[in-house]
Amino acid sequence: MSDLDAVYAICLQTGDAGQDASALYKDPKLIGHIYVAPYVALKEAISFVAEDNKGLLGYAVGAADTREFEAELEVKWWPELRKVHSEPRGERSNWTLDELRAWTIHHPAKVPDDIVKSHPSHIHMNLLPRAQGKGIGSGLLEAWINSAGSKGVTAVHAGVSAVNSSGLKFWTARGFKPLREDLTGGSKGTIWCGRTLSETKP
Repeated sequence: MSDLDAVYAICLQTGDAGQDASALYKDPKLIGHIYVAPYVALKEAISFVAEDNKGLLGYAVGAADTREFEAELEVKWWPELRKVHSEPRGERSNWTLDELRAWTIHHPAKVPDDIVKSHPSHIHMNLLPRAQGKGIGSGLLEAWINSAGSKGVTAVHAGVSAVNSSGLKFWTARGFKPLREDLTGGSKGTIWCGRTLSETKP
């Protein structure tokens, strides 16, 4: 299995607010198309993976400049996917999760301006259950932040599902402070957390 295939699988297995989303999608790659694959495929991203003797078990991915990366996606990532995944029609309340993700491919949500202004960089991280509680996430985060710092990044944000309490605990324990929670719009249910790179773990 290639690294790209592996991160697709990890994204799916953690795609339900940190829980396995495999049973929720007909197309197992849809969620990965949005949240992880472009960070592995595009050179502009900052990406790290962790593995054991069974294979990849986690990743930390993101971009030094969120707005620049969003622009790169419009040129290099979304167009081909939009040819494959049609934009859903009809009443949104009747859409399947696959259709909701397909809609996101055609209408990707942009990070709110105030979050990007204060914390221009962003990171996503997911770990399989066998990797959790072993310091692997902290190691990935440290590697990612060191790399981002070398690229001039001074502040980074992460979006956390409001129902993912363990995820929020992970980020806040590592110096990410909740900035705000979005209750409506494209990032509905997201708690935005940010950290400046001069901050250290409490």
